Amino acid sequence: MPGQITVTFRGFTDENVALNLPRSQRAKLPPRSAPSSIEETLLRTALEAAALASTRIRSLLALMASPPAVASIVGTVSRIRIRRTPDFTIAVGYVAQVSAGISAGLGGGVYYWNKRPRGEIGLYGSVSVGVITNIGFGAGDSFAYLFDAAPTVLAGDIIALEVDVEIGPVTVGGQIFMSAPPVTLWPPALTGPWVPEILGVGFQVTAGISVSPLAIAVTPSRTWIRPIFP
Repeated sequence: MPGQITVTFRGFTDENVALNLPRSQRAKLPPRSAPSSIEETLLRTALEAAALASTRIRSLLALMASPPAVASIVGTVSRIRIRRTPDFTIAVGYVAQVSAGISAGLGGGVYYWNKRPRGEIGLYGSVSVGVITNIGFGAGDSFAYLFDAAPTVLAGDIIALEVDVEIGPVTVGGQIFMSAPPVTLWPPALTGPWVPEILGVGFQVTAGISVSPLAIAVTPSRTWIRPIFP
């Protein structure tokens, strides 16, 4: 029986996004190419080995032979469109970030694109630079649920609106992912029309050193993906 995923939005007002979004630049990614037989064998072996120690990766690998899951999105966000398509993408991995007013981070892991007739599994890597109301550094696990195909919402540029709360020895961060405006890096200027759109949600659990127990961040990021199979 297909799995079921439900995302519910409540209490989301214009004030949540009335922030000065840092400048970002939309990437034009080259066409994707399938891995060679040697690359596929090496990547498949590495993922199967990682699955022995990670239940999250083991769950993603199990999706390869499963029917496409069913996703539903409940609720509305004032004046901001929420992406709704039959496809969705799940990305799990690890993230590291250092911050002192300005934040910089690296991330990477495995993604699963729920498409028909069967899903696609691949690897992703990302870099991010943004602003945050905190000083410190941390590293840990990340999870993202995106409302469209991996090449559309995971690869390329995206903006994360994040709230971090320190709970005991770890920090838990909740995220809302938005589409990035098409702009030039310098001088900063829009290069086309932009309609803000919510593309997904996510969370992080990290451990490290933090000055403030509560932080708000606006973080543009750029992500690259590498499909493995099928």
